[in-house]
Amino acid sequence: MPNRLECSNIKRCCASASAMGNQEQDMAASCDRADNGTRIAQAALSVILEHGVREATCRWVAAQEQLSPGTLTYRYKSIDALLIDAFTFMIDEISHAFHQRLVQAEDIDGACEAIADLICGNIWATPNHLTLSFELYALASRQEAYRALLQEWMSRSRAALHRHFSTEISWTLDVLIEGYTIHNFFNSHPMSREKILLAITRLVRE
Repeated sequence: MPNRLECSNIKRCCASASAMGNQEQDMAASCDRADNGTRIAQAALSVILEHGVREATCRWVAAQEQLSPGTLTYRYKSIDALLIDAFTFMIDEISHAFHQRLVQAEDIDGACEAIADLICGNIWATPNHLTLSFELYALASRQEAYRALLQEWMSRSRAALHRHFSTEISWTLDVLIEGYTIHNFFNSHPMSREKILLAITRLVRE
């Protein structure tokens, strides 16, 4: 039979193992919540793409992800909370990709190439991303919460540009990026990457 000291050691070992088990369970639960959040955000964006933001209800999003509507109404207090979460997910992905592309640039010329990639490549200038962006713009024109989200996105873009350019040039480039990208999206004869790169280079070399 174990003595009192051995019993104490056994209890401590069991408590430690239990604590480690609880930590692992907590981490797994946290990962599950993050995964669910990502899936819900992606489902919401899919619904917005297909039906527009007005049709993006908890019921539609739940059906897209084959979840019960109660799962979403439990997680989100309102449809706006869900939409902001979804648009934030999109913005995070685009901002991260743009930041990484600018980090790869070793000099001003490389940074100009990165900006041309943003305008003409698939970081932001895809039909899906732009359509979702237009939905966000419409919401931001009327509701402060979405406007704040859009302003945060612009701030992150300028911060990424500021890695290579002055504050003033970064602001101007941010406007140029948005203007060229949107015009090329709607124009039946979009401006070529070569002409856009030339315009960017002239601007930063002034």
